[in-house]
Amino acid sequence: MRIRIFSYSIALVTAGILLGVGGTGTAAIIFGSDVFPDVRTGMYYDDAIGELSSVGIINGYDNGNFGPDDFVTRGQVAVLMQRLRDDMVSQIVAQESSDSSSSLAASLTGGTEDDEDTDVTTTVQAEPTEAGAMRFTIDHYSVDEESGMARISVVRTGGRKGAVTVDYTIAAGTATAGEDYEVVSGTLSFADSETSITFVVRILDDDLEEGDETITVALSEPTGGATITTPSTAVLTIKDDEVTASSGDSNGEAVISFGALGYDAVEDGETIAITVERSNDTGTASVNFATSDGTASNSNYTPTSGTLSFAAGESRKTFTIDVKDNNDINGNKTVNLTLSGPIGVVLGTSSALLTIVDDELASFGSGSIKFARSMYEATEHSEKAVIEVTRAKGTNGIVTVEYSTNGGTAVAGYDYEVTSGILTFQSGESKKSFIVPLIKDELNDSGERVNLKIENPTNGAVLMSPTTATLEIQ
Repeated sequence: MRIRIFSYSIALVTAGILLGVGGTGTAAIIFGSDVFPDVRTGMYYDDAIGELSSVGIINGYDNGNFGPDDFVTRGQVAVLMQRLRDDMVSQIVAQESSDSSSSLAASLTGGTEDDEDTDVTTTVQAEPTEAGAMRFTIDHYSVDEESGMARISVVRTGGRKGAVTVDYTIAAGTATAGEDYEVVSGTLSFADSETSITFVVRILDDDLEEGDETITVALSEPTGGATITTPSTAVLTIKDDEVTASSGDSNGEAVISFGALGYDAVEDGETIAITVERSNDTGTASVNFATSDGTASNSNYTPTSGTLSFAAGESRKTFTIDVKDNNDINGNKTVNLTLSGPIGVVLGTSSALLTIVDDELASFGSGSIKFARSMYEATEHSEKAVIEVTRAKGTNGIVTVEYSTNGGTAVAGYDYEVTSGILTFQSGESKKSFIVPLIKDELNDSGERVNLKIENPTNGAVLMSPTTATLEIQ
């Protein structure tokens, strides 16, 4: 009976590939890391999660996370397969342009199949509207205040026949219009067969320490026979980037941060050292550190917390986390890392993610280095672009890689500053970043691009595609 179910699954997927159903039309690629905060950029599943989320096949948890390393139950698999089946059937019905596609649709909506051990009944829900239903991909989005923009995805599911439109609006939550974001509204126009569109909310950076703030986006007034389904409203959280020292006088000069955005530790390792760095080493300073469960629990690691004290002249300190081994094949697990309570400094990068790699599933070595993605975006008003570089398939030992800007349609010295340098990955570090300074001007010259490249990895590390990327300045 399992073989029949598996064959039926393969038939569904094959039909989707052959007929091109459930696709994203000509819309821009949506990555899972654009939608879910716990999906790491550049991972092999990043684009797959984004694509399937954009067409409504998969969803995240109520807290906005996806849980990419969580295992699924048989019940969850059944729900995913049902969504895939219903989406494919609706697309076939909507595209009844030949006898072959109509025949396949009829076969997919089949009735009862008898088996000597058990009976399987396939029930298809009532035929959806051919024009489809519009909704947000998730009901919670988040964006860093300094990023300059938030991209909100709207998808069309259950049908894609004909041209349709839907209006979107923004309403203030705890954020203030004109100070924290630009008021925007408009109409999204889906062409025939198009299933995914994004719109941009401009985020305004300020110098106030005001905490995270929210706005609400909503869909209304569908046309062309389309409808609206849930979630039809979503909350966008603007993450505050101003944090002052709790005491002491830093004069805004000394900044303390994690040495990396992400860390990896193999499950059979004894400990991993987490680096915390200070931007200048004058005077004394301290900061608290702590771990908390992501998908990991105390069966995977030993929770720890404490205070790091920097003497005058010290720019780097470390704390260690004990990683526990087991023989279970239970996937990678994550641990949240946080810094708080600075004295004599201000906080920079105060959160990071430790991934405990299941050694029953993956090997571990010096790693492969690549850009987190092939396309980055930033507004010139943000004055900088943060470019993330990842180290995959192992983080043993210290490795380096060179980075540089490499021409493009943007003009060096007018649109951006020529940048080059070396990224150093300490043992255990899996994600680093470098900054490309942007130059604000009065010209309407958005859409210019800067070419980026990485090269010359050291100490056993190798390069992995993409080794080149593009920065688009809005």
